Amino acid sequence: MGLTPLPQFENEIPETVVFWNIETGELQGQGVDWVRPLIEEAKRQGSLTSSKGEVVQIDDPLKSSTQLSMILSQRYWVSPQPVEAPEDPQSGSLQ
Repeated sequence: MGLTPLPQFENEIPETVVFWNIETGELQGQGVDWVRPLIEEAKRQGSLTSSKGEVVQIDDPLKSSTQLSMILSQRYWVSPQPVEAPEDPQSGSLQ
């Protein structure tokens, strides 16, 4: 998935790409070093609140699209692009 920093974070974090396999919970790609600390911090907090006031419990975000989306949307615009493997962004199953 493509990750573009929200305007208030443009000078702090880069635009990047990560590949996520929901079945295995594996993250790959150039953005892993930026995303993993966000995930760990959200797990420590235990929950996040959306801009609409929705509270999402964060316990296993690498196995939950709702949890991972909530974490990433705190800092990034997320552009999902399903792919089969990080080496082939034009094919099928990872997100």
